[in-house]
Formats: sequence, structure tokens, C-alpha cells
Amino acid sequence: FCVVFSLPEASETNHFIARQAELAAMHKALSEGTGRQAVTLHGLGGIGKTQLAIAYTKAHRGDYSAIFWLNIKDEVSVKQSYSRLARRILCGQPSVSQLGGITDDSKPDEVVAAVKRWLEHAKNTRWLMVFDNYDNPKVPGNADPGVVDIRQFLPEAHHGSVIVTTRSSKVSIGRRMKVEKLEDVRDSLQILSDASHREDPNAAELARELDGLPLALATAGAYLDQVATSFADYLYLYRASWLRLQQTSPEVSTYEDRQLYSTWQLSLDHIKQQSELSVKLLKLWAYFDNQDLWFELLREGRTGGPEWLCQLTEDELGFNQAVRVLCDHGLIEVDKSSEGSRVESQGYGMHSCVHSWTVHIVNREWDFEMAEVALKCVGSHVPEINAHQSWATQRRLLRHLTRCWGFIIDGKLDDDGKDWILYNFGYMCYNHGRFDEAEKMYQRALAGKEKAWGPEHTSTL
Repeated sequence: FCVVFSLPEASETNHFIARQAELAAMHKALSEGTGRQAVTLHGLGGIGKTQLAIAYTKAHRGDYSAIFWLNIKDEVSVKQSYSRLARRILCGQPSVSQLGGITDDSKPDEVVAAVKRWLEHAKNTRWLMVFDNYDNPKVPGNADPGVVDIRQFLPEAHHGSVIVTTRSSKVSIGRRMKVEKLEDVRDSLQILSDASHREDPNAAELARELDGLPLALATAGAYLDQVATSFADYLYLYRASWLRLQQTSPEVSTYEDRQLYSTWQLSLDHIKQQSELSVKLLKLWAYFDNQDLWFELLREGRTGGPEWLCQLTEDELGFNQAVRVLCDHGLIEVDKSSEGSRVESQGYGMHSCVHSWTVHIVNREWDFEMAEVALKCVGSHVPEINAHQSWATQRRLLRHLTRCWGFIIDGKLDDDGKDWILYNFGYMCYNHGRFDEAEKMYQRALAGKEKAWGPEHTSTL
């Protein structure tokens, strides 16, 4: 039952960074107890689930008699993987009886059944199977016609070990482990250095902007390896010309989708089939800050707002339902920054790179209506100074205020009829010591009053 270790189907990075705690947790889950052991690695596309699985197989290959890698992004792919797996088994063990009748002309389902019989043999208990890219799983709510049921490809015997990588948080095979972004900036710097083959004093600022997303870091490093652009210039291009920069960046072969701007398209396609309100929320999010978006803030846009926003914020249960679809695909998660000082409901956040994607891909063109909605929501939600925990609510609003104020400063939104919003913005900035901004906001608010009522009107005065 021994098969020589080889992972020809998996694209591995030359230098695997960090993840020691995750590797230890995987080893514990896959080595304790009796019978079948399994781990499901789930998380955002580009977060490094596949690379983590590869690193585990390399570190523990001595623990298994055979390790097999299968691509399960669709049924065709996983059946092709089973065919390659059969050839590897026969190459190492030509006398295997379960595969004796398998030829190049055998039907895919026959090959799958034969390999499963070999894996189910009572003495063949030390194998490990990795099912990579299980991103279109058969789970409640997924009506995609190309959905894949992993159960038909799993051996039925209660032995062996299984690792599954998926973007869906609904997949639950064995122990579920969420793969997070790299928290230590030194790990991000190492990826940039390994991929670009150079050092730069501005690398730390770039690493912080890319916020621990391995695919974004590898993409930046690959680009910098091929051009003379400095790290500071790359950061400028990233902020000023995100889409063009991503489209001209080289593909990163160690990731399934290979390019940052397209890596979440699969998730978006699945979301469109499940909830139109979730898609609308994703589009609207481009006009807020990427962190701490919450129900009561969006509810401010109901009066005079678009019908879909009224549906989205009709009650908290409906809002939670739309949010849950985005959470299931790893695009957003609960924001913990406001815990302990929260007077309203829990907020949600998304990775800064995903937020850039919502700005440039999900919203191909500037949406004036959605920008107006965001501005109105923030302006309307500024609390009175004597309101309960007014300071905490203002502090949550500041990041969204900054983004909306930027739209006005850049001329993307005019300030006609928005003197009350600008006054609220100035009031909040004044309270938080941002006096220069507050003065500019007050001046614009005053100019709006003068234009509407004249300089001597009591409202202007």
C-alpha cells in the first residue's frame, strides 16, 4: 500500500512562511483518536489554504503510506485527479488487485470506484487525501448546477486521513479551521523579499497596505521582481491605479486563480445565485470604509432611499441573512474592533484588498446613487452630544466619515443641499480634535446655506 511521495498536481511556493500554529493544530487533529481523521481549511481566496495543506504534507509525509492530491473544483477535475491517482498506484504497486481491470479506456466512474476499493482495504489505513479547491460544495443554499458532492468521492471505510480546502464556511468535514491573514508584518516582509528578490526601506509600508494577504504580497513581489519600480512607487500605483496594476501584474503560479483582481469572481458568481441583496450590499460597501459596517448605520438610508436598501434594512434578521451569505464565502467577517464599547449592533469588516476589489471590479463604474446613500447614512447617524454613549458611536463613524468626505473633496460628489451633512461632519471632527477638517466642513456648510437662503437669513446666521 506504499506509494512514493509526489505532489505533481499541487503548485507549491519555494518558501513557505509562518503558519506554525496552524500546522501544529492540523497535526493534532489528524493524529489523535481512531478511525477517519479530517480537517477542513476554510477562508478567503488567496489567504494561503492550499500552501498550508502542501506544507503539512511535506512536513508529515513520513506519517503516511501514501499521500494523494485531488483538485475538486468541479466533477471533471476530481475525476481526472482520480485517474492520475490510479496511474500512480499502479506504477508503485503493479500487482494491486483492485485496479487490475483499469485501463486508459476505462470510464471515469469505474476508475473512481476502483481506487476507492483500494483505499477501503482493511490493511490500507495510513493514507492521506487532500481535496483542494472545494469551492462549489453541495451545502444548503447553493443552487449552482455545477455543485459538487464530496461524499461520492470519499472512501467509505472509517480509516485514513482527509484534508479539504474551501472558501465556504459551510463545509464541515472533521475539524474546521479558519485560515486567517498573516498577523506578523515580518512574515509579510519575508514573502515580499522572497518574491521580489530584493530589499527596500519602504517594504514595511507596502506590507501594511496589503495587510497579510499572501496572494497580494506574492503578486506585488512578482511584479517588483520584473521591473525597476521601487516599493514606494508600487504602493502609489496600487492606490492610484489598482485595476490596471493588477491586470499588468504577472500571474502567481502557486495560487489557483493566479491574479488578485479575479480571485474572488467565483465567490461573486455564487453569491449572485443566492442573494441579490447580498450583491447590492457588497456594491454599497465600496462607498464605506472596509471596517465596522453595521445595521443601524445602513438603516439611516431607508427614508427616500432605494427600494433594495429598504428591503435590506427592513429588520435585523433580513440584514443578517444578507450578511451571512457574504460571510459564508469568506469575503467579510465579524469586526471585533468595537467590542466592549458598542452601543449598537456588531459590525462587519472586509480585508482591504477585497475592499479594493469591490471598488474596481464589483463596481466597474462610479455609482452616484450608492455614494449618496453612504453619505446620507453617515451624516444622519451622527448622534447628539448628550445621546447615550455618543462618543463611542462617533468613534465608529469616523472612518466612514473620512471616506465620504474624500468623495466631496475629490469632486466625485457635489455638496449642494448637503449643508446639514457637512455641519454634522464638522461637528464630529471638531469633537475629535480634527480642527482643520472641521473648519473646511463648516465653511462648505455655510456656503450651502448662503446659496440656498442668502447671507442674512436666520438659518444662515
